Amino acid sequence: MRDNKVFAILKKTSLMKLKNSKVELAAIDDLDAAINSAESYSDVVFIDDALRDSDELIEVYEEFKRLAENYIANYDLDNWYSEFDNKKTDLEDKLNQYETLTDELGIDANNSDTFRYGDELLSYMNDEFLTYDQNSDRFNYASRLANES
Repeated sequence: MRDNKVFAILKKTSLMKLKNSKVELAAIDDLDAAINSAESYSDVVFIDDALRDSDELIEVYEEFKRLAENYIANYDLDNWYSEFDNKKTDLEDKLNQYETLTDELGIDANNSDTFRYGDELLSYMNDEFLTYDQNSDRFNYASRLANES
């Protein structure tokens, strides 16, 4: 009988070891699967690249804000356009008046250095006005961007 008890104890011990082995093997499989999953996910986002790109984006945005502040401070184009148009119109009127007076007196207006300079200035202002007019969409877009920053 004693042999049977020893055999029963050995059998019971062997079964427990086998069960523990199976549990350990299942746990190792679960751990291995978790490791594989973590490795593959850690490769999805490269944190060093994300940090570098974040810094670059922040730097570019800060530079944009600085440029926007300077743009707003330096270019009040709507007011400039209105005042420029007033000055150009006034100069043109004065040139026409002077030319009319000199014609009535029989004098050539081009004999006056002031008249010639005013005429050249008006021509230059007309070119500037045309450049502004042709690019007003760009100016307006830049102003909107600067004011949204």
